Amino acid sequence: MKKNSFSEIFYKNAGYLAVSLISLAYIAGSFIMISETGKTIYEIIAGGIISMIVGILINGVFRSLGLRRGEEDERTISTTSLYAQTIDSVVCHIDKLQDFCDMENTRALSNIRKKILARVGISYRDCFDEEGVVKSYDYELYSDEQIEMARGRKRRKYLKINKARKRAYDKAVNVKIKLLSPAILTSDSVKENDPFNFGKSKKEYSSQKNTADVISRVVMAVIFGYFGVSLASEINIALLIWNTMQIVMYIASGVVQMYSTYSWIVNDHRVGVIKKIDCLQKFKLYAEHMGIDTKA
Repeated sequence: MKKNSFSEIFYKNAGYLAVSLISLAYIAGSFIMISETGKTIYEIIAGGIISMIVGILINGVFRSLGLRRGEEDERTISTTSLYAQTIDSVVCHIDKLQDFCDMENTRALSNIRKKILARVGISYRDCFDEEGVVKSYDYELYSDEQIEMARGRKRRKYLKINKARKRAYDKAVNVKIKLLSPAILTSDSVKENDPFNFGKSKKEYSSQKNTADVISRVVMAVIFGYFGVSLASEINIALLIWNTMQIVMYIASGVVQMYSTYSWIVNDHRVGVIKKIDCLQKFKLYAEHMGIDTKA
């Protein structure tokens, strides 16, 4: 029977470890009295910077562990391998991929515009041609004469409907999407909020988390820098407990970050790669339909 390695046991119990560390830190707080340190602003800044750096480094290490663990997961390895094979199957005709992306972009933009216009009862064909070029269209449902003849609530209703249709028409005309491109389909770099919904790249995910880390660590550093502890019999022991509580909280936060990063890799990021695979396979069918032999 195969024994689980220390790292596997650690990852499986990461959540329990984080909860245990936080609980220990809270219990340790019962042995000390929290009070202001009386430090100057410069002393607070100096001590806070050191504390912040330590916290960021600890979180960075745990996030790296989470990324590595996620990349080593069998599901991620299998998906990555299939992605590479799919790229290889179409790479000899990669020059045709831009045409396919243009076609998909037009379709995606058309679908978004249809949804916007459908909410107010406007037909897409009345506003745009097959290539997405804007047509001249009178979006108002009620004429000035009808509005002028209406009174009270009916008049307000007519005006409200016309304004809603104008907003929808303007939004549909001016809507922008993140365009699909060969670079996006064949690399880890993707754009957020695109209609193809590939999700974030590893670089974007790490950058976003680093920014959040800095903000959270600044807040924690100021708190731990401004407030200190006092112990009647032995100040050094109090300081030791206080600093230990900081490190324990940093480690607990890092464990949560590691587990979160691992989950993101094997779920969100992997789903984005699978969507790229589906898109590339769709391109392969498109190329075959156009009479192109995509076999390497």
